[in-house]
Amino acid sequence: MGWTEEMRGGYNGECNPDVWQGQTWPCGTFDNGEFKSYFGRGAKQLSYNYNYGPFSDAMFGTVRTLLDNPEMVADTWLNLSSAVFFFVYPQPPKPSMLHVIDGTWQPNQADLNNGLVPGFGVTTQIINGGVECGGSVEVAQSLNRIKYYKEMANYLGVPIEDTEILGCKGMKQFDAAGAGAVNIYWEQDWGWSSETPDGKAYACQLVGYQTPHSAFKFRDYTKCVEANFPNIEVINDVD
Repeated sequence: MGWTEEMRGGYNGECNPDVWQGQTWPCGTFDNGEFKSYFGRGAKQLSYNYNYGPFSDAMFGTVRTLLDNPEMVADTWLNLSSAVFFFVYPQPPKPSMLHVIDGTWQPNQADLNNGLVPGFGVTTQIINGGVECGGSVEVAQSLNRIKYYKEMANYLGVPIEDTEILGCKGMKQFDAAGAGAVNIYWEQDWGWSSETPDGKAYACQLVGYQTPHSAFKFRDYTKCVEANFPNIEVINDVD
């Protein structure tokens, strides 16, 4: 709300090429070199280059399409498909909203200690928890979501259980100890190896937080090894 395609300087703090997000999902620029703005577009308000990039990669096989042309998310078929993508896309330590709804995500004790329980409220935490959740009272945005949820459920004739947690006040952020921190990203293996002269593993391992290299992408393991050990040669690249 309040943003236009001509406005500058918003929702692009992670475009800095000195940080890994800016390197992995390099932002498009205007003619004068200013970074484009990745404000909320589409049915679920896709925001920031680290969401536009993976969505573009999933739809087109390249991050460049939507990083260079983010306006496509606002006024093409991508408007709705971006919402479907975000709905199913896990971002450890956060689960996807789909995994909350279908029961794949089951909170462990760390989640329960943080007030993260299945229900509508925890989906708000996934969408925009840093702004709307965790306080002592339910904020206006969360109250609006609850209102719409109730009205839509009533329209469709779907009952809402009295015990369902609809808000997210008091909920803490998802963290690495939670059940949503599934190991789907490659990171440098910091372990010790007895098979190398210097003890380095020269390998990557799966971790439960976001990195540039996804276990779901072809050749990303090799890319992880090459990025973290640039002075070695990969001689058995069988992927």
